[in-house]
Amino acid sequence: MSRRSVIFAVAFLAAGSASADEWLQGTYINDDPDGMMSEAIFCDAGKAYVGGMARRTYTVEMRDGKKFVVLNSNGKFTFSVSDDSEKLLPADDFTKEWFTKTSLTKDPKRKDTCNW
Repeated sequence: MSRRSVIFAVAFLAAGSASADEWLQGTYINDDPDGMMSEAIFCDAGKAYVGGMARRTYTVEMRDGKKFVVLNSNGKFTFSVSDDSEKLLPADDFTKEWFTKTSLTKDPKRKDTCNW
């Protein structure tokens, strides 16, 4: 492989990973009326806000062909992603106990941002 091909491949991969979480960006509303937090806002570059609190971070992981979002906020909340990427479902007992027993649903009308 030529040097030019390597540079192109690296640039292509970097561009793809920069927008890898674009599908996630937006505000997700907690569908559980008794949930501990009302919403989660996911922005670019792993930035998030949860329930109006301070800055948080997240990562997107692939496990056995399924997408998961791991939100770092006074513990690790783990959500599986619905096939249409519009819902985040609790993937472990910690998330069910401290965030939502049901799901978070993306609100297409909300245009919240992370200003940090």
